[in-house]
Amino acid sequence: MAAARKTADSIARDPRRLLAALALLLGLGELGDAFFVSFPPGPAVFGALLLVGAFWIRRGGIGGPAFVAALFVFEIANAPFWPRTSVADWITSIAYPGVALTGLVVALAVIQRFFGARKATTTAARLEA
Repeated sequence: MAAARKTADSIARDPRRLLAALALLLGLGELGDAFFVSFPPGPAVFGALLLVGAFWIRRGGIGGPAFVAALFVFEIANAPFWPRTSVADWITSIAYPGVALTGLVVALAVIQRFFGARKATTTAARLEA
């Protein structure tokens, strides 16, 4: 139990891990949604791309967060156009863009932190030279 609590605390404190968790959550949701929509390849491919992005984030660098941020923007932009015929449709129409918006904010924070650290390293290197 203590190990699970420590992991949850570290995810909340590390924006990169939080971003990977949000991408994983939305990716799994999209894959699950593929079984209940009229065009299953759409959410299946999108969910797979989110999972790829989640693993890319874990590898480091800026590519993964930028890729996932673009996917989150796509999710947010397309959400108003989804057909809503049941309560489940309304729940996913609210929850998925909500997770995507949260993920986009975290992705922008990760990208900003990356460039801020890069600038600080470059400035420090110039001062040493």
